[in-house]
Amino acid sequence: MTVPVVSQTRPDPRGMLREWANASDEWVRHIVRHVLDGGGPLGDEEELTSYELFRQEKAFDDRVLPSEEPLATMESQEEAVEPLTLTSLSAVTGVNALVEGSVIEPHEGLTILFGENGTGKTGYSRIFKGLAASRTADVILGNITSPTPQEQSALVSYMLGGQSKTYQWAGKQGVAPFTRMSIFDSPSVSFHVDDDLEYVYTPAALALFNHVIAGIKSVQKQVDQAVQNLKSGSTGILSRFPRGSSVYPLIETLGAATDLEHLRAVADPDKDVDIRLADLRRTVAALEADTISADIKVQQRIERILTQIVDAAKVVSSFNLIAYEQELEILAGLEQDYRTFRTALFEAADLPAEPDETWSEFVEAGENYKEHLTELGAHDADRCLYCRQELNESALALVGKYSEYLEDKITADISASKARFTALAAPLVSAKTNDVAAFANEHSDTNDKPPFQAQLERTLAALSTLNDVVQSRAKAEQALIEIAAEDLVKLEVALSTTTQLLGELKEKADTRSETLAANKKSLIELEAAAELTKSWTLIESHVRNAKQADRLILLAKPMPALLRGVTSMAKTASDQMINESFDTLFGEECAALRAPSLNVEFVGRQGRAQRRKVLNGKHKPSKVLSEGEQKVIAMADFLAEARLSGINAPVIFDDPVSSLDHRRIREVAQRVTSLAETTQVIVFTHDIFFASTLLTLMEATKRCSYFHITDEDGKGQINRATGPRWDSLSNIRTKINETIQTARSQQGDSRAALVRTGYDWIRAWCEVFTETELLQGVTQRYQPNVRMTNLPKIKTEALPAAVETVNRIFEEACRYIDGHSQPLASLSVSPTFTGLEAHWAELSQARSTYLSAN
Repeated sequence: MTVPVVSQTRPDPRGMLREWANASDEWVRHIVRHVLDGGGPLGDEEELTSYELFRQEKAFDDRVLPSEEPLATMESQEEAVEPLTLTSLSAVTGVNALVEGSVIEPHEGLTILFGENGTGKTGYSRIFKGLAASRTADVILGNITSPTPQEQSALVSYMLGGQSKTYQWAGKQGVAPFTRMSIFDSPSVSFHVDDDLEYVYTPAALALFNHVIAGIKSVQKQVDQAVQNLKSGSTGILSRFPRGSSVYPLIETLGAATDLEHLRAVADPDKDVDIRLADLRRTVAALEADTISADIKVQQRIERILTQIVDAAKVVSSFNLIAYEQELEILAGLEQDYRTFRTALFEAADLPAEPDETWSEFVEAGENYKEHLTELGAHDADRCLYCRQELNESALALVGKYSEYLEDKITADISASKARFTALAAPLVSAKTNDVAAFANEHSDTNDKPPFQAQLERTLAALSTLNDVVQSRAKAEQALIEIAAEDLVKLEVALSTTTQLLGELKEKADTRSETLAANKKSLIELEAAAELTKSWTLIESHVRNAKQADRLILLAKPMPALLRGVTSMAKTASDQMINESFDTLFGEECAALRAPSLNVEFVGRQGRAQRRKVLNGKHKPSKVLSEGEQKVIAMADFLAEARLSGINAPVIFDDPVSSLDHRRIREVAQRVTSLAETTQVIVFTHDIFFASTLLTLMEATKRCSYFHITDEDGKGQINRATGPRWDSLSNIRTKINETIQTARSQQGDSRAALVRTGYDWIRAWCEVFTETELLQGVTQRYQPNVRMTNLPKIKTEALPAAVETVNRIFEEACRYIDGHSQPLASLSVSPTFTGLEAHWAELSQARSTYLSAN
């Protein structure tokens, strides 16, 4: 298949950028000039200079940089890339479980690496993907079953231009010039079918747009950082001002809109302001000390003490001494009458002792018990309350006297007299003097005694003495009451004086609160006014910075438009340099691979060229197409992208025909071999039909190498071969020998089963021997053609004897395997171990005889 070369009339991105830059600001021209001169991105110093030029051009800083003159027109430059060809991959260590020592020597045309699943093909393909940093490259692991993992390494030999070179790979991802290799595998299908995909290859001239965008973004980033720095300068200013001052809200909103003249008018520039502040702070401190409150608390306690002692003095001075003495006399007379009556009443009663108070309690207890029994209806007047014996006349007379004694009027009079006596003493007992006593004790041994201390102590003593007198029913001294009356007058004067002083102190306290509040407010305002003067330079700088930040924000607003302008130019250039060519190439590849028809849309963002594939109705292809159709669409996209760059490096296919039917496999094979006519192509596959088809298509040009990857001596064993084999004689021979060896140590059913397995392998050996050695591979499975050039290699003279032996033992083996039916007569005939050994020896001898024949 011959694929036409698409002619392109390329635009000049450099000319587009120069024309655009000459119509822009100086700092933009500076960026474009350095990008065009260097052919790459700006360095750190150039980015910094671009920002400095922006500031100087916009009058933020003094102009010291030279003017950026308009860019001169220059002729367009063509890109030249040296071709890359791989010559060998060897000395592989530390990659998956690949064995050491294998060598791959790719052909400059087509190289086929064939192997079954799990033989190690993927390990080698991962090395190529890592070197190329392909879209599906992943982390390469070592042998995870090895206790001592090896370092990853491989020796890559290649031709670059006309020079032979080598590269010692150590696991690095993305190594130039191998990054120019194009790699297609199954995981990449989703990228090529559904994703908005950027081109792997981008012309250097087209990449200039990205570098200009990066330069503009660097200035934009520095502007943003400058704005952030300018706005963060107020940190700490607000904390210098008291929150309650009238200046605080103005400092809190300090910014570009702040009226500095108003703030300056509020400031206090007086050089003696610190002295005024010190005086005002001392005044506030004195007011805050609050000695008046302490005095008030002292006077409140004295008032409470005097109130209690005045009440006590009133009780003592108002004590009715005459009534007290009269009641004493009445009570004494009543008690004497009571004793005389009791003695006379019980004089002939034969009591065991004189009738005293204990005896009286006894009589009262008996009377209470009698009342209780009467309530229960159980009282018997003829029986004793205690011993329940019947009472005689003497006893009844005594009980009658008990009742008469309890009902005597004298007792009632005594009780009445005691009640009056208690009433006279009640004010004395209830007088509260606990606080007074504590106060008196506090000042008894101090020099700082209150003026009423003597009266207080005498009143306390008088109250205590009078209480003792009353309790003991003794005679009271009239002088005691008279002294208390005199002290009462002085104590009342002291109380009145204390109450008046306390009122005055409370009035002063109220005035102090108002004065303290006014002085505090004055202090806050004076502190704020003084701080304004001290912080004026910082405040003025902050306002200036805020205004500058606002200007920077305003001047940065056009930058997104600049970026969109460069993106638009990049889109135009990429449409002409890439997208239009890709569209044509993609159509050719779809036709060659019989891929479904779909639309390619080209999108560009931030100067990047991207493509997107859609079906009618904007559907993603993966939602409509079969797996096989997606595979060929992805391959068409991959090949079109590879051709877009001119293909100056190897193209690698890793298992490209999975999910494809035999017709599409042949179409893919035709496209691969067509590509291999002018390009180095490497194919990894486990599909024997695909490998055979590739070999057949390359038969004429011979621009092909074939390698068989096996795991016979370890994964990744590389063997150069002429084509794929379904089975090898060496593999089958090993299995037959292992089966015979195992059967030799077994007996019974186990040996019989192994013997049948041995004949199964002998049958396969006969087929492979006939195909590869007797008939010299003239016709082979999965080969679409007959290899007529091998026909003379058949040893016709030795063939009959070999055919007879092989055919006979083949038919015998067919009788013993489960896959062939047998007649009833032979069903009971079982193979023997001796027969298996004999047949295998006969076949081995027949092969040796045939191979040694002339």
